[in-house]
Amino acid sequence: MVDSWPLIGTEPVFDGGLFHVCRDRVRSPRTGESRDVHVIHMPDWLLVVPVTCDGLFVMVRQYRHGARSPGLEFPGGLRDQLGETAAQGSARELAEETGYGGGQWQLLGELMPQPALLATRAHFFLARDVRALAPPRPDPGEDITVELIAPTALAGLLARGEIHNAMSVAALALLRRAGMPDLLQSQQEA
Repeated sequence: MVDSWPLIGTEPVFDGGLFHVCRDRVRSPRTGESRDVHVIHMPDWLLVVPVTCDGLFVMVRQYRHGARSPGLEFPGGLRDQLGETAAQGSARELAEETGYGGGQWQLLGELMPQPALLATRAHFFLARDVRALAPPRPDPGEDITVELIAPTALAGLLARGEIHNAMSVAALALLRRAGMPDLLQSQQEA
């Protein structure tokens, strides 16, 4: 059995505004030795799998600075508003990036994107029967176009590397795990 490592102490190392890094001193319960590890803290991540009444996925093509290229992904962002729940933040991100909203919402799950370094959770939501309510309002640092994607196109987009955002791929796996054959059936056939 693997036990948690007790935290002996922590000190801030770097504050990047959006995220900060701490040096934690921890002790191995197996060996008793202590060591330093670095942990990145930032707001939780949010991701929405929006589906229209017609069964189309609402996705965004967005330039990502880390990849130095655009990619196709599900809308999402950070839970950065004070007092905002994951569901509220997800609805806000969907509206800002796509202009879509409404529908029936369901939590698909929560994942740790990179637990070796990040103390951050990712919250995944399915939003069925969404509709266009307003024009998108992307942040000044975002270049986004909204695309409606048929389920039959997903496999090809993944194979061609157009969907390379790991969070979007994880969302598809969570959809499958949640037993959403009506949303992914045609993906299996493609």
